[in-house]
Amino acid sequence: MTTFALDTATPDPALAIVDGDDVVADAWLGRIPGGGRRVLEAAHDLFTGAGVVPADLDDIVVGIGPGGFTGIRIGIATALGLGQALGIPVQGASTLEALALGIAAAEPAEHGPPADVLAVPVIDARRGQVFAGAYRVDAQGALAEVITPAAWDPADLATALGDLGPCVVAGDGADLVDRPPLARRGGALADRISPLCLVHRVRAGAGRPVAPEYLRLPDAEENRLRRLREEAPA
Repeated sequence: MTTFALDTATPDPALAIVDGDDVVADAWLGRIPGGGRRVLEAAHDLFTGAGVVPADLDDIVVGIGPGGFTGIRIGIATALGLGQALGIPVQGASTLEALALGIAAAEPAEHGPPADVLAVPVIDARRGQVFAGAYRVDAQGALAEVITPAAWDPADLATALGDLGPCVVAGDGADLVDRPPLARRGGALADRISPLCLVHRVRAGAGRPVAPEYLRLPDAEENRLRRLREEAPA
């Protein structure tokens, strides 16, 4: 099965063509302004370089967040548009869950293959918050939720991590959190999402509806509610 997988929720938009469990080609757009808006151009280059045409695809998997609101919408709109044009299914996957798998996968190279990893993916949510959860990932890649994903104040997340014991923290928001002694910083490879991990979540039966997972109100909605409060009679 040939899958196009993409995630534009984080500052490092990622996309890949996956055949079964093998990555045919992948790309990260880098932390540049408007990186998510370049996803179609990058996809064209990816397909051309790999010698794959969209008609070869069997399905599409897209990260649904949490993360940047505009980025999430771009990724989902791209995936749904391609899926409709090609007449193939589109499935969603949690960005945090895929990051957790990536954190666990990056561990053996540095610390030997553990029986399991307590992975804490953290995404910078702006507004002084981070999106984070905690997951125990076993050696077979099975994932169990330990802390429910949410928009956290970094200090509150640090307190919650203190109750977990040994864990590995990674993601573009990881350095915003004061880690307790038993919470170790993951390596650079664990900070960016792997599209293959999105596919693994779907293949494991953990696919999601293709709808944004914001975990808090978008900025536009927050601004609208604030204006309503300001305009309300005293």
